[in-house]
Amino acid sequence: MIKTILRIFGVLLMTVAVGGSLLLVLQTVMAVNISSSVIVGNAAPTVSAVSINGGNPITLTANATTSVVVNFTVTDNNGCSDVFMGGNTTTTSYRSGVGGSCTASNLNCYTVTSVTNNCAGGNNANATATFEIYYFANATDASSSYSAQNWLAQVYARDASSATGTATSTGVELNTLTAINVTTSSINYGTLAAGSNTGATNQVATSTNAGNSSTTLQLSSSQTLTSGSNTIATSSQHYATSTFSFGGSEAQLSGTPTTVTGFSLTSPTSTNAVSQAVFWGLEIPGGTATGTYSGVNVFSSLFQP
Repeated sequence: MIKTILRIFGVLLMTVAVGGSLLLVLQTVMAVNISSSVIVGNAAPTVSAVSINGGNPITLTANATTSVVVNFTVTDNNGCSDVFMGGNTTTTSYRSGVGGSCTASNLNCYTVTSVTNNCAGGNNANATATFEIYYFANATDASSSYSAQNWLAQVYARDASSATGTATSTGVELNTLTAINVTTSSINYGTLAAGSNTGATNQVATSTNAGNSSTTLQLSSSQTLTSGSNTIATSSQHYATSTFSFGGSEAQLSGTPTTVTGFSLTSPTSTNAVSQAVFWGLEIPGGTATGTYSGVNVFSSLFQP
């Protein structure tokens, strides 16, 4: 007996030769379906490439806020949307001495939870957080009280399953800003007769600290009081840090910046103004022609350690 077996499209063909006869036997093989399954677990997000202000020192803006950008990358193997749609990010910019878990303060600790990102369905996304840093934020450069410290950014990412990842930037300096804001728009002595002075009547010009360092004040004139071709000597304007009667111990204005004795503005700690006034008086020399005289007095800040 000779037996031959062939499988064609899932059917067994069996030929059996018995004696001189050939028999064909068909046998069908049935397919069996086996189900498969897997549970995809959560993958914790990771944060990388954190940078603050592009790695450059931070320079503040007098009497205002300055936009400081923190860039970072979030990776989540469940998809970046697991963080940016199902979870959240928290970014903190802070002076290193207070730590990344600091309490919010306009002096040294800023936190934002809103970011822009380019998450479009993949696992990775770049994001940007923007801070508005106040003019009085703590400086960390060589002339500051925190010269051994710097400013850092820390990013905390949480996904929809509350798994987290975090990373911190390298540090950058926040520069000292020495600046004042003169809140008085002009010094108007009114009408005075030639040969007279303002006596005990003073005009007041108030300055506030518009930076993050202590400062004193320098005064000078860039343009003496002038009416047409006529002038009043710069030294005819007197000033002091308290009220005075003209002709006493007050200082005379000059064309050279001169530090004002007794003037000092400490570094502000909030938006509440740190201010001080300067009192002014004027003498009109005899023989001065009538007219409206105008000039320019210059107020300059001077760093005071």
